[in-house]
Amino acid sequence: NCWLLNGYYADSNFIELFYCLPEVFSPINEIASRVADATWQLRKDWNDEVDYSNQQFNRLFSKPNALMSFKQMVYQAVCYELTTGKEFFFANIPDALPFELASVVSWWNLPAQNTCIDKKKGVDPYSTTELSDFILRYTIPQNGGRRVFTPEKVLPMCNLSLFEGNDITCTASPLLGAEKAIKNLIPVYEARGMIYIKRGVMGFVVSRKGDESGQIPLTKGEKEELQRDFYHTKGITGNRDPITVTSQPVDFVKTSMSISEMQPFDETLADAITIYRVLRVPRHLVPSKDNSTFANASQDMKTFYSEVIIPWAQRYAEAWTSFFRLPEQRRYINADFSHVDVLQENRKEKAEVDAINGKTFLQAWQNGACTLNDWIVGRGDKKVANSLYEKRIFEMTPEEIETVKNAIN
Repeated sequence: NCWLLNGYYADSNFIELFYCLPEVFSPINEIASRVADATWQLRKDWNDEVDYSNQQFNRLFSKPNALMSFKQMVYQAVCYELTTGKEFFFANIPDALPFELASVVSWWNLPAQNTCIDKKKGVDPYSTTELSDFILRYTIPQNGGRRVFTPEKVLPMCNLSLFEGNDITCTASPLLGAEKAIKNLIPVYEARGMIYIKRGVMGFVVSRKGDESGQIPLTKGEKEELQRDFYHTKGITGNRDPITVTSQPVDFVKTSMSISEMQPFDETLADAITIYRVLRVPRHLVPSKDNSTFANASQDMKTFYSEVIIPWAQRYAEAWTSFFRLPEQRRYINADFSHVDVLQENRKEKAEVDAINGKTFLQAWQNGACTLNDWIVGRGDKKVANSLYEKRIFEMTPEEIETVKNAIN
């Protein structure tokens, strides 16, 4: 059906596929579970230190609402984005209070597939400056009516459709890049179900009786006897046998393909690889019998974090920082992944590189090839405003050389 993933019910269909097709659920789960595993920190913008004293932040980023933990909320948000191409964070703030983090009672994900954006009429997108210039309100169905949300209390994260340009009401799921593969999966599973569950007509039992004039069909009585032999004696329980012995001369003519002939497992694997590739999930995470053969799995996971997981989490962190107006308090939200094992290897490698570079710069300084500031800048730090740091070793006095050597030692 050409409208399955593009029509009015596409958002709901993608969510349905998430729940019923493992090839869709698994790569989304790989991303959502890792983004949700971030440690969300409130930091001071002047020294990047973590602010542990903000109890409101600690509460909202551990238990955002009565139904879920913060990890569950982030997981749900990522799933909505990947299935529908949009996510809506709603901050429950009493109208009488100012809009800030301290005023938030709770916050939620609105159901993306049911959230309608009512646009302001006649808005020129190329002359607007704020999101509020576009949106009149958000609504969802509730208790037989429509629940209204004011624009300032909703943070939309929309993947705009390339077909519709800058229309915020037209979004596209990233899974559309694997539309053909997803549509292939549906009939494959139907065919497997037909064979495994319904069986279908596997073939015909035909008579092998005959004489000089040719084949002779089974009589009605002989057919009934053959069926009794089959149903009453064949089986693996009730003292029955796995084979049937009959007195009738018969043969079997196969009419349908077997599972091995249809090769559905090869097809589902190929489709799964396509979906994983579209979502940029490493190939070795695709469930298959050859998982152990991927020698570069560790590097793939590092790339997965650096190019997909961490940017996704930081995008949320930056959006929440602006949404809750934290820059006014000289604070920002950061997504920290220092607890992830695969990223610890990166730190070990960096420490080894820093040690080698340190020895190289020390040797260069001792031979007069660089200044202390050259060494500092080479490490990525800022120059020191001290004349001693701008001198090469041959330009220093014996006292200055002794001071530097003592510091290095």
